[in-house]
Amino acid sequence: MSKSIRCILALSMTLLFTYAAQAYASIPSTEAVTEVSGQVTDAEGEPLAGVNIRVKNKLIGTATDPDGRFSLTIKQDPPLTLVFTIVGFQSQELEITNSNTTDIIVRLNEQTILGEEVVISASRVEQSILKSPVSIEKLDILEIQNSASTNFYDAISNLKGVDFSTQSLTFKSINTRGFGSNGNTRFVQLIDGIDNQAPGLNFAVGNIVGISELDLEGAELIPGAASALYGPNALNGILLMNSKSPFEYEGLSFNTKLGVNHVDSQVEDPSLYQSYDLRYANAVNNKFAYKFTASYLKAQDFVAQDSRDQSFVAGVVERGATERNGARVYNGVNIYGDDVFTLGGIADGVIAAGNDPNATPEEQAQAAQVSALRSLIPDGRDGAFSAPGFAESSFVDNTTESLKLGAALHYRINDSYEILAQYNTGFGSTVYTANDRFVLDDFNIWTAKLELRNPNFFLRGYTTQEDAGDSYAANTVATRINQVAYLTPYFQTFLNARSQGASVEQAHASAQQSATANQQDYLPGTQNFKNLEKQLRATSIADGGARFLDKSDMYHVEGLYNFSNVIDPQTLELIGGANYRQYALNSEATLFALNNSGDEYKINEWGAYLQGSKNLMDDKLNLSASVRYDKNEYFDGQFSPRVAAIYTVGDRHNFRVSYQNGFRMPTTQDQFIQLDVVTRLLIGSNKDLVDRYRFETNTVYQAQSVAAARQIANNGGTDAEARAVLVPIEFDDFKTEKISTYEVGYKALVTDRLFVDAYYYYSVYKDFIAEIQFVQGVPNGLTNDPGSFDADSDSGKDQIINGGVPTQEYGFDVNADGNVESQGFGVSLEYSLDGGYKVGGNASYNDLISEKDLIKQGFRASYNTPKWRYNVRLENRNVIENVGFNMVYRWQDAYFWDSSFGAGVVPAYGTLDAQVSYKIPSAKTILKIGGSNVLNERYTTSFGNPKMGAIYYFSLTFDQFLN
Repeated sequence: MSKSIRCILALSMTLLFTYAAQAYASIPSTEAVTEVSGQVTDAEGEPLAGVNIRVKNKLIGTATDPDGRFSLTIKQDPPLTLVFTIVGFQSQELEITNSNTTDIIVRLNEQTILGEEVVISASRVEQSILKSPVSIEKLDILEIQNSASTNFYDAISNLKGVDFSTQSLTFKSINTRGFGSNGNTRFVQLIDGIDNQAPGLNFAVGNIVGISELDLEGAELIPGAASALYGPNALNGILLMNSKSPFEYEGLSFNTKLGVNHVDSQVEDPSLYQSYDLRYANAVNNKFAYKFTASYLKAQDFVAQDSRDQSFVAGVVERGATERNGARVYNGVNIYGDDVFTLGGIADGVIAAGNDPNATPEEQAQAAQVSALRSLIPDGRDGAFSAPGFAESSFVDNTTESLKLGAALHYRINDSYEILAQYNTGFGSTVYTANDRFVLDDFNIWTAKLELRNPNFFLRGYTTQEDAGDSYAANTVATRINQVAYLTPYFQTFLNARSQGASVEQAHASAQQSATANQQDYLPGTQNFKNLEKQLRATSIADGGARFLDKSDMYHVEGLYNFSNVIDPQTLELIGGANYRQYALNSEATLFALNNSGDEYKINEWGAYLQGSKNLMDDKLNLSASVRYDKNEYFDGQFSPRVAAIYTVGDRHNFRVSYQNGFRMPTTQDQFIQLDVVTRLLIGSNKDLVDRYRFETNTVYQAQSVAAARQIANNGGTDAEARAVLVPIEFDDFKTEKISTYEVGYKALVTDRLFVDAYYYYSVYKDFIAEIQFVQGVPNGLTNDPGSFDADSDSGKDQIINGGVPTQEYGFDVNADGNVESQGFGVSLEYSLDGGYKVGGNASYNDLISEKDLIKQGFRASYNTPKWRYNVRLENRNVIENVGFNMVYRWQDAYFWDSSFGAGVVPAYGTLDAQVSYKIPSAKTILKIGGSNVLNERYTTSFGNPKMGAIYYFSLTFDQFLN
């Protein structure tokens, strides 16, 4: 840990304990005491266990025991107000005027009116969801309990406007409002205020190391920009998940879920799905409480099986092919090791290796041989070929396993101050999709947090530590094996055939036959394959293997203060906050570039914000405004404002309008990646790397334009015609990606039974970050002096086009010119029927207005979002005594996915989740039988990801305070 970080953490902890000491010292030696006791019941007089009882504007409180009874000692003179809350019931306030109040009876009514939820995330203060200044979705305890999904995380996909990219059972990327991706860096997830991202990846790793379902109190999701209050990367939205306090949710609870998947599967036999959750919390007294949690999941994951060809080499492979059928070129989406190479490109690489000053005599001799025969070796379409690859199911272990452990200690220093320490760790194995299919093996992330808080402020510091374990890239393993088993014999056989007078097609036929025969000894399951796979998985990508190491860390300190003690909230509600963060990259040079000192980079950033809101016109109009300033050491500082107005008509109808800015900090990989993914070299966009690879002094050309020029040359075009289509790349300063969003919304209780929520948004992105691919001539190696080679000259261009000089293709992030526009809307309806039935649904629409402009600039549009999606839900938590059910149908239309992994149409699909539950009050237990995708209609959420099938399950949940 760097000296600066140690100093900051030390200062933060000093401030924290100074606050604690001052708070404790402020307690008088003799204090007034108010004693309160009683019982809480429902409207029929049945005791309610686990009701949270809190002194208004204080932290002091307690919870009812299994008989609904409570007692509370408050170090304050009356009058004071107690607040009684529990999910599913209307909250109630009770004024206490006597210092010794006993045997009170509080009756809570069920929450039957819709739209009464209270949210915090929209403004960082408590407010009615009806009067939130921005769109917001909420998932509470009862909805989690009643969900038909296999876990709460999957249930988030039923919220309005939410898209999921499912890469495995435990690795799912959430997105809203377009530009979805596998590993979404435009959407932030917080668990108890801790950023759920892996520091080296900069995106949340699904729920593989997330929060336990039994410990989740609720989840709030804001679609769209949220940077004004939450800072970098909350560009497309933010999800906040909060755990249960051991003061408010005591006792033992556990859940067992057993199921089966791969029913009627084409690649796997039916297999066991199993998950177990445990939580125990105890409030020793009104001052000290603790909890611990444990979760374990194991299942045979669904397998990626898309075999569509993505080589698109016209005239060599049949368009739309899903099988190789003997073609010498074929690159199936989830067939690994079948990347397309050109014989000319391999020849240039051999020649360059032989010309290296450190080349061995064997390499020099081979280079001389190839150089002499270079004119016989074709480039472009005529030289293209690929090895027969291996299906994912043939060699990737798709066993998903996840273990999550957590513990927390809470201490109330006095009635207004609480200090807590929290530790969470997660271990897992799964598969996710990026520019490869990456197998996370023994992956681990742990977080530790220390926080001081009272009703008007908090100060917290935490760290996130990541370890990629034995993770590796599946396609890289297969390609490296095929380089030995297929590419080398193919090239050598082709070379020999051409030197003996064979035509290009005759040489290809001979090479294909020889290489296929040789590959038989290296197929998955053979000892040769196992040996090479073991070697590659143990060798880092930087050293020519497939393993990637990532032990990056993140350190974060932040605080918030509510000025309600200084300024009357009726006059102006004002809050402010600030944070500091550092990323310490550590991949042992397998993922990130080294700086000039030979170390991996550190990234420091900080931010501060202020928000004010004011009620006018007898509380019918609320105006709010906030502004945030953020600074990263590698980028200019910037402001992120938000203004919003809400007007209420008839106490039921709420109209809102807002404008807000958001931004995305280029990720650690955007800035500093240095990774060979076989087909190209991914290089970060930091100025250090631009200079190191001489991108500005040794001109690089847009990869699509180089391919077009080579095609012209191969078809007999003139050199001038081929050179004319080359597009050189000019480099500007790399900037943060920014968004401005205008939104109007309507949220209302049209009647006591009908709840309506609708919005429309229009967004403008500026300095949009997208990956481009370009080609560079590198006659003397990537980092050596290019000598007299002039890539701008006609001769230099001709050599790049005609294979006269070795070339390297790169993947590189840049900012798009101009503005990128998108728009969309969403609407949800919920209606309460007689007898406890609820019917509801939502629909959303998203559209990229500027798609053609992005493509014209040479970028992937990468909007990766269906235009239309909808959900329909029917439920009843008590259709007959103690029996409930829930069913959700989810549909999305077909759309085009475009990413570094590949591009293609994701077909439309619909899926049904359903469950029936039975509550046993005497045993404090709920039994549930259900399933996700119960009709077993196979579907894929995004390009190159698994084909999802049904999971049928039975679960048993015990809760000591079950109501």
